[in-house]
Amino acid sequence: MQRGSDLFERASVCLAPLAGYTDAPFRLLCSEFGADFTVTEMVNADGLVRGSLDSNRLLEKIDGEGPLGVQLFGSDPATIADAAAMIEGSEPAFVDLNFGCPVRKVVKRGSGAALMRDLPLMERICREVVKRVSVPVTAKIRSGWSRDEENYLQAGKILEDSGVSTVTIHPRYRSQRFRGAANWEHIARLKETLTIPVIANGDVMGIDDYDEIVRVTGCRIIMIGRGALGRPWIFREIKNRNLGMEPRNVDLDECFDILERHVRMEIEWKGERLGVLEMRKVYRWYLRGFIGAKAYRCRLSRAETPPEIFEILNDLREEHTTKWKKPA
Repeated sequence: MQRGSDLFERASVCLAPLAGYTDAPFRLLCSEFGADFTVTEMVNADGLVRGSLDSNRLLEKIDGEGPLGVQLFGSDPATIADAAAMIEGSEPAFVDLNFGCPVRKVVKRGSGAALMRDLPLMERICREVVKRVSVPVTAKIRSGWSRDEENYLQAGKILEDSGVSTVTIHPRYRSQRFRGAANWEHIARLKETLTIPVIANGDVMGIDDYDEIVRVTGCRIIMIGRGALGRPWIFREIKNRNLGMEPRNVDLDECFDILERHVRMEIEWKGERLGVLEMRKVYRWYLRGFIGAKAYRCRLSRAETPPEIFEILNDLREEHTTKWKKPA
């Protein structure tokens, strides 16, 4: 098992796995805008081994996507290792193990962030997976279950000793879920403790946040999640600035072109009915900063066909030709 990858040597910014959002169409957009790699929505190892069509669907890529990691969650070492071995057939860039998801239905099954409370089991899972696959194995953790059960440094050492190539930390406790501010100092301490690369994640919503998290943590790779929702061009802005170029903000027409393309790709990828429904949770991210955004979100959420959606977006585009307010 290789301990690292050229991918992690050259990467600087990547897309976080976000359940319900980082599907193939959105990953493709982020790849085109400069994300060095992306990660699937988390895949249930049990479902994958059982042959679940839904789990297998999450592994599929669109032509043009960049390097893709597959994130697995589960609690049984043998099952997760079997799932990881199955995944190799789809040639992922790496296999990522989810030890950080705070969602109740995941942790009550002993998966995700629940494993921050069972580090021996976390270690067994990592060792089994590392033995079974030839691609790099990475892991994502939190700061711990709660402030009283803070153990990210211990977890990080266990992951490193188990053969994991890279560790990503989202520095909140499971008890916080996504409330409060991410504690970037935890990332800095983990980076100082480990010899393998540490990827920083949490609260990077723009270039200023990117600059600050790099300064505080010293990490070379930054993973962006919610900051990319409705703003896939954030990767281009960061990449351009890192190259010494002026970040190029999107203008009104480009913003609408990207949104309309996202709608079309979702419909093509998932079918008209499901694509229309899936986009309803996405509009609010794209429309942040627009005058009258709430009214338009309501109209879009009621739209049932692609022509209705594009008519509403055209109305919005025309209205904002003279009332443009740059998206936040």
